[in-house]
Amino acid sequence: KIGKRCGAMLCVLGILLWLAAGVMLHVSARSANNSLTLICKTDEITLVGMHWEIYRVGSRTDDGFVLEGAFSDYPVSLSDMSASAIGEVADTLENYAVLDRIPSMAQGETGSDGLLRFDGLDSGLYLACGKKLQVGDTTYVPSALLLEIEATADSSQTNFDFNAYPKFYYRTLSSGFSKLSVKKIWMNDEHALENRTASISVELYKDAELWKTIVLDASNDWSYSWSDYENADWRVKEKVVPEGYTIIYRSNDTQFAIVNTFAGKTSPPETTTTPRESSSETEGKLPQT
Repeated sequence: KIGKRCGAMLCVLGILLWLAAGVMLHVSARSANNSLTLICKTDEITLVGMHWEIYRVGSRTDDGFVLEGAFSDYPVSLSDMSASAIGEVADTLENYAVLDRIPSMAQGETGSDGLLRFDGLDSGLYLACGKKLQVGDTTYVPSALLLEIEATADSSQTNFDFNAYPKFYYRTLSSGFSKLSVKKIWMNDEHALENRTASISVELYKDAELWKTIVLDASNDWSYSWSDYENADWRVKEKVVPEGYTIIYRSNDTQFAIVNTFAGKTSPPETTTTPRESSSETEGKLPQT
């Protein structure tokens, strides 16, 4: 149903790096004359007319990264910027950008060579989001990218140009129905269950339009299933993230997970032991039969 993931190499300052879906790129730069070129092609295919939008989502501080602008109020943690976590952060920010219709700072489509260039980028944290592209009976779905351009005072360059090879997966059209599901997952609050809400409201979006609002709670095992055509583009969004929790959206095309992680500190419940009273008369004796 879903084909194998396709990828390529990223070249920055002549150094070859492997770019996994959503991996953050750290690039030194000094001005707003920097550019990013997305290369959407492999040895087998060149994706012409793939639409991309780019957003400035945050910046680096002494304590790490912070979200800014239209993304500043989203409860998405940037504390873990490892390769395994960045992909999920990128997908989650893309989900908000699409469903909340956040205006992008620039957009465009790949040309006949499969390339798309964005110019005039200042230092900061950027999100690049692509739309699926149908070629014949195959649909190519790109992964979101989270990239950093960092200004450094001692850099000898006045501008910076670099290339990124987004990853994508492909699927073939089908006239049948597909079963979809969404599951709520609570994390890091096993010893603080009182912080959980009794239920959550989740919006289901079909092709970026609100289709249905559902309620998840313990009675339905925090999950819901439905069916629809496979070629529809489905997304989910938690209406109100519980206070004290962050959120990550995960999906594999037909299965969606809403992960709420408690941001506070929890500790195991305290246990106390009562010393056993000893008696000179009974200590060491076997019970009477």
